[in-house]
Amino acid sequence: MSSSKENKPHRFSWLRHPRHYLFFKVFTWFWLTIIGTFTALFFLSNISLINAISHDPLQGPMQKNLEYLARAIERSAHKHKRSINDIITHPRLTKRKLLYLNSQNSDEVLISKDVENNIDLSLLNFSKGMPPQVIFTEYYQAFGPMRIRVPEGEFELYEIDINQQRPLFIRLRLLPVWLKISIAIIASLTLSFLFSRNLIAPINSLKQAAIKLSNGDLSARAAINSQRKDELGVLGRDFNRMADQLEQLLSAQKRLLADISHELRSPLTRLKMATGLAQMQASEASQSYLLRIEKEANQLDKMIADVLQVSRLEANSQPLSLQAQSLQVIVDHVINDAQFEAKQHNKTLLVHGNVEVNIECDEMLIASALENILRNAIKYAQHTISISLKHSDTIYIQICDDGPGVPKAQLDKLCEPFFRQSDARDRLSGGTGLGLAIAKNAVIAHGGNLALSNKDAGGLCVEVSLPIQKRDHVL
Repeated sequence: MSSSKENKPHRFSWLRHPRHYLFFKVFTWFWLTIIGTFTALFFLSNISLINAISHDPLQGPMQKNLEYLARAIERSAHKHKRSINDIITHPRLTKRKLLYLNSQNSDEVLISKDVENNIDLSLLNFSKGMPPQVIFTEYYQAFGPMRIRVPEGEFELYEIDINQQRPLFIRLRLLPVWLKISIAIIASLTLSFLFSRNLIAPINSLKQAAIKLSNGDLSARAAINSQRKDELGVLGRDFNRMADQLEQLLSAQKRLLADISHELRSPLTRLKMATGLAQMQASEASQSYLLRIEKEANQLDKMIADVLQVSRLEANSQPLSLQAQSLQVIVDHVINDAQFEAKQHNKTLLVHGNVEVNIECDEMLIASALENILRNAIKYAQHTISISLKHSDTIYIQICDDGPGVPKAQLDKLCEPFFRQSDARDRLSGGTGLGLAIAKNAVIAHGGNLALSNKDAGGLCVEVSLPIQKRDHVL
């Protein structure tokens, strides 16, 4: 109990740190995207924008203040008979913001005080005749125009606010719309891509490892960074631990099966020797029983041999005697033996094509695989077994029977050791249920594949594919 308690804090220590949660990472990346977008906007806003102007309608208190100022200038001009230039340059007004008047009837302009050379007030000319606006430029804000009538004529009044330091809001406001949209899209796409790759990479690794594991590759593991502490990192490490345990359990099971099978051969050999000695001394009445014992002992010996072969093939410990062989010669020998067996059951073998190629293979193992497949087809065919042989860069050998076929859900299980169906292919038909398992593992050991399918007209098809190089073709 004490050891399990000690393990718990180590295993679930990541739960104590919120930064390790996937939710926290998604939340952080979301805000990083927003911050990155505004940072890019801020950086580009520091680039000088020549003659950049933006404007909005003037409303609220600023509009009322500008109207009040215009009426005050008109009253002073009419009541006190003062010139418009004296009014706007009066010290009381010059303490206020810069005033700019543009004549309606001429090109005359009036300014309440001098401005720096970089302040281009002529940019305001575009707003002549417009309703009052808030006009944003790079170096100043203008409020106007507000029309005033004085004895000297009609003018449009602007109140100017010089920006000593350009506010960020104005700099962002003056950026072109297309540039602001482009920055937002590029920043969000870049950061979203980096986040998505960081999030999806372990998921894809888990997916690929799970597919390999389901296809029988017990060495498949998810490539998860050991320093990753979020939920995906924990899931990946748990998956790899599960795969390790699964590989160990299946390897132990295969070793146990092989060891038991190997140990059974010694007492079985002694049993067969004792049976032979008993037959020499037994009476005629006992001979039938001893023959029965001998037959079952031979059947058990074959089953043990098959189990050992399957175990070695699955564990990749079966030594292969690879030699350059003519595959057609191997196939012909197997078919000749199968022809004899088929005639005994009043069934016909039909052969189409050829495989006149040389390959590096274990002749005995390939012959055993084809023999098991053919024997299985002969056993369950009604009348005909068809064999199709062809090759290009790959050798294809297809063996089909016209029997009842196999339910689709059970096709993938037919190559499992000792698997049997409950109806047509049951124990009454004989056999050990190891033939197709041996065949599949023998083909895989040669880098090939064995696939099962049902014909549309009924019957099972077994297709063996073996790799071959063009230089191995027999001319």
